[in-house]
Amino acid sequence: MFPVDSLTAAPRGSVPNDAAFAAKPFRASGALRAEMLRSEPPRPAPARVDVLAFSFHGMRFALPAAHIVDVMTVSGARWERLVAMSATGTLGASGLPLIRLAARMGFAADAANRPVQGGLVLFGTAGKVRATVLIDDVPTRVSAGVETMPASWRSRFSPCEDMIDGVALLPDGAQAAMIDLPLGVNAPRAAVAGAPERDTAHLLVRAGRAQLEAVRIAAVRDLRPLDEVPGLAVLPSAALPRGRQRMLLEFGGQGDVVAVDEVVGLAPQGRIERVGSLRFLATPTGRYRLLEPGGTQPARAVTKRVLVTAPEDAGRSALRDLVRSMGHEVSLADDPRAARLAGGRFDVILFDLDAYEDVRAGGVEATDGAQRIGLAAGALPAAPRGFARVVPAGDAVALALALLRRA
Repeated sequence: MFPVDSLTAAPRGSVPNDAAFAAKPFRASGALRAEMLRSEPPRPAPARVDVLAFSFHGMRFALPAAHIVDVMTVSGARWERLVAMSATGTLGASGLPLIRLAARMGFAADAANRPVQGGLVLFGTAGKVRATVLIDDVPTRVSAGVETMPASWRSRFSPCEDMIDGVALLPDGAQAAMIDLPLGVNAPRAAVAGAPERDTAHLLVRAGRAQLEAVRIAAVRDLRPLDEVPGLAVLPSAALPRGRQRMLLEFGGQGDVVAVDEVVGLAPQGRIERVGSLRFLATPTGRYRLLEPGGTQPARAVTKRVLVTAPEDAGRSALRDLVRSMGHEVSLADDPRAARLAGGRFDVILFDLDAYEDVRAGGVEATDGAQRIGLAAGALPAAPRGFARVVPAGDAVALALALLRRA
């Protein structure tokens, strides 16, 4: 690379007096430069907030402390129990959400450096706990300045760069990455935007045609058997399978209703395709015309908070996945007391009656507004005290219909 003054475009020879005179104002003396620096407006100090500072995997992190109710140091057997609970997402019988921060941030468990203690952080408002977070380190509460993080730094925090919201300047001079962990504890529950159409669960129904048709579950506001509709006489049909009923579906939007001969089952996940004015659900096993009119699509999906209370096994995981596919928020619990204690935080409680015989026999005493739905195999018992209904375990259609029906 050549020196600048050797380039052909560089001026050569002496500089004319008039050019030197014109450039003189831009060559400030040392004293003048010092005066100019003193006259610059001072850089505003970063906003200071209380944070919880901690570290793991060789990096420093911080959580905003504005809505922290309490922080507890836990170790030994109690720490191990909390780690096990975090795998289910629920803090024991309390029904409170429990998030293990390291797992949420995408850090794999390190058996060689497995922590033996950490911090349990309780988040809430007005002293009432709404959510809990488990940290694989003992956090320290400090006051820190907060600045915007340069975009070029984010890649250094893989795999959690999408959760980094700024830089905390700690009192010891160190810098920590501020974590953005929405918990919804400082505001009313936000409206949940409707999921993309290809990820929305659908029911397969028969409605006067030989071909099956699909109904988007998020579009249905209510459904009931036709024979339960006042003033409507329903003739028996020998063509219906045993145990199936004709149903009346009420949609959102303009409030249209559609009668169907049979709800067959859940449709495989697929994508929405348009052919002219018609819409179809295209799945790996076939293509089904969408039954509901486009005008009935709701502005947002009706999302319920559902607590699944059942022993930890593959069946509970499958039930969680099914309910999530319908667009609901799901928490898990394995303590039967959750059926009585957690109702105020959930809209629906699904309860394994076969696993907890005492609840099956005596029911629960609850005055909250949660709808309790029991799950049972074999012959269905009468709904225990405190339960709205009982549906067959493993019957996805029955469960979908129970969640759609108004309490």
